[in-house]
Parts: sequence; structure tokens; C-alpha cells
Amino acid sequence: MSFYSDSNVGTQYVDPKSFIPGTHLTGSGRVNFELDGTAMAYLPNMRLLNVGVNSNGAHLYNRLVGAYAIIRNIRLMDGKTELSACNEFQIIQGFKNINRTNSHSEVVDSKLSQNSIGWEIQGNVRKVGRVEIVRGVTALEATSYQGWLDLRDVFPMLNSVSHLPTAVFKNLNIQIEYASLLDRQILVAVAAHINTIRPLLAVDVLQNPAIVAKLNGQLKSARWLELEHDQFNIPVSTNDGGANDQLVLQSVNPKINAFNNKHIERILIAKEFQNPLKAVSGGNQVGFGRYASPCAFRQRVNFRVNGRNIFPRNGITGNNERLAYLIDAWGDCTAYPSSNQFGVDGIDDVLIDGPDYGGQLDYIGGYIGEYINDLVINYERTGLQATQGADAPRPATDAMVAHVYAECAKQLIVNPDLSYNIEYAQQ
Repeated sequence: MSFYSDSNVGTQYVDPKSFIPGTHLTGSGRVNFELDGTAMAYLPNMRLLNVGVNSNGAHLYNRLVGAYAIIRNIRLMDGKTELSACNEFQIIQGFKNINRTNSHSEVVDSKLSQNSIGWEIQGNVRKVGRVEIVRGVTALEATSYQGWLDLRDVFPMLNSVSHLPTAVFKNLNIQIEYASLLDRQILVAVAAHINTIRPLLAVDVLQNPAIVAKLNGQLKSARWLELEHDQFNIPVSTNDGGANDQLVLQSVNPKINAFNNKHIERILIAKEFQNPLKAVSGGNQVGFGRYASPCAFRQRVNFRVNGRNIFPRNGITGNNERLAYLIDAWGDCTAYPSSNQFGVDGIDDVLIDGPDYGGQLDYIGGYIGEYINDLVINYERTGLQATQGADAPRPATDAMVAHVYAECAKQLIVNPDLSYNIEYAQQ
């Protein structure tokens, strides 16, 4: 943008208006940023800095979500009006972190989020392994790695507007809710003592009245796809992994109501164990921990939209078919052998720490492109008799939460008097 070639734009660093740190004791915290209403306009490229925690010693961030795992919900507000938001941020961010090319994950994203995504063949052992070491924290903020988050990746509204004029949005603020207890694992060592680092917001301010006036005259409307959330439960199998569960089909058909009377585009399902201890062994997260999306055995999925199945015949049945639909809808994903497959034999021969990472990135996605009156998800898995103890993860029979995200069409309408409406678009 040519604004940056002269003095039309200045960068401001905004301290929180209020900050309640999340700790291992409180389990929650929050931070609120308020933007100075005396500025004429803000550019949409807002950045959240110093995202992360420090701890009581040297520990590592969650390998999938990185420092972003501290954030549970985040909202862009104008006073009490919600402009854009992301709920259950950690879960969807885990998918977004792999929704890249492998090279981008290695070179860029791992540095910004402090995750450990990016894979290559390790020549010394001739196995696939992680490119990046996991970055971590210490007892000091100064020596703890921290994340950098582009808020355009969080609030899609920001990608649809040229600027945010304070003549329209008079009380801009950003609200963030933290989560830091065991059920929302931040560090690999789940018993580590943590304190949330005080974040900082970087914003670019338009300072030329003539430019602002011209842009204001062009700001009539905007449309974007808001990523909204719902969820359903996959209950524990009838026999809790006992012998009578062997090859028994389990089916759930939940009705998803969060997207009714909305036009949705893409849809995504991420699964997690209801019991967070299923992702822990010896006080440490196994693989990607709570933020993995575990693959079950012989899954079958279909989306029934307004009485009609989206996928033909029996729906999505195979591992590669499931991955193909995901990539067709959502684009490139960073993967590795067995990332979306259950119980691959000999995975240790091709993947470093194979048993810990096999079947951990099993996301289900597709394209809907319709106005929703009725949405039912048909999900099936096949049970297996458990051969390990009750504390071991058993994705074929354990109770799970399935998080459902869908892109909902929303729009901004700016009226001649500079008031505005935020509403769901019909198409």
C-alpha cells in the first residue's frame, strides 16, 4: 500500500486497557484493548504481539498450536456490537496451522506461532521428522518465546474493508479470553506453572484527512465469511472398549442448529477426546496433545443439508478420500505418513516418534455453498476391543467432542448518516 511511502500512516503500540493474566491456578484470564477514538481511521492489518506465557522452568509449547494455545475466544467489538469473532480459537487454529504448504509451515508459520510444524526426511535415520524444534518458555519473560498473530487471520471482516474509520466505528476494542488449565494445554509439560505474558497490540493509523475522507466515501458495504462454531458429542461405545465392541458400528446423527438461517460455504470438523488425560502420558502431552484431531477406525461421514446428502453414495469412507475432500475444500495441508490414519503398522519405520503422531491430524472438511434450513451430520465409526488400559487413548471407542466450524456469509452495510448494520447475508 502506497500509504507507507510517506507520512500518511503511523504505527501505534497499544497497551491493554485491562489485563487479568491466566495462570495454572486461575485457569482463565482476559485482556481488553481499546483503540483511541481520536484517530481518524485504522488500517485493518492489526497485529497482536507478545502472545504466550512464562513458566516455573524450561518447558515447551504445544507442538501444534504453539503460543496461540493460550487464547480461547477472541472478539473485535465496536462498543457492545460484535463485528467479528472466533470462538474455540485453539481448536480451529490447530487446523489453520497445518492449512499451509510444508515450506510455509517450516519457514514462516512456526516462527510466528512457535509451533513445530514442517516435515522432512531425516537423512541420518531415513525417517520423516519435524523440521523445527519446539520453542518454549522459561521462568523469565525475556527468554520465553512469544507469538505474533495477524488479526486478519482471526477476523475475516478485516480482509473485506479498506480501513476502519472512527466516524463509523466509534468505540473499537478487542476482547480476548484466555484458558490455561489442564483441559486446555498450553505447554507440553501439563503440570507446569504458567503466567500469561502481557500482550501488546500494534495498529497502523491513517493520518491524512483527505485520504480518510475519500476512503470513507467509498465505504458503502463489505461482505465476508465468518467462521462460526458448534459442536456435538460422540459418546463412549456401549461396552467402553470391551470385547463386545469389536467391529461394532457406532452411529451418531446430530442436528446442528448454529448455522440455521445462514448461508454457509466450507465446513470443518475437528475431534478431541472428552477426557483431557487421554492426551497425556507421564505428565507430558502425547504428540499434539489435546489439540490433535484423532482418527477413529473405519469412519464414515456425510452432511445432510436441507434433506439432501452432500456426498454421494455412502458418504466419505476412506482415509485418502477424506483427505482429498478436505484439501479440495480448504486447500493445501501439511501432512506426513499416517497423519490421518488409524493404527498404521510399522509406523516407527517411517516416522520419528510414529506412535505418538499417527492419526493425530484427522480433519473432516467439505464444501456446502447453501442457505441452511436444516443441517444433520451423519457420523459413524467402528469399535475395536481395547488392548491397553483404560487411561490409554482409544479413538475407536472413547467419548469425543466434535467441533464443527462453518463459514457463514456476513455483511456490513454503512448508511448515509455513517450508522451501520451487521447482518447475515442470504447468499
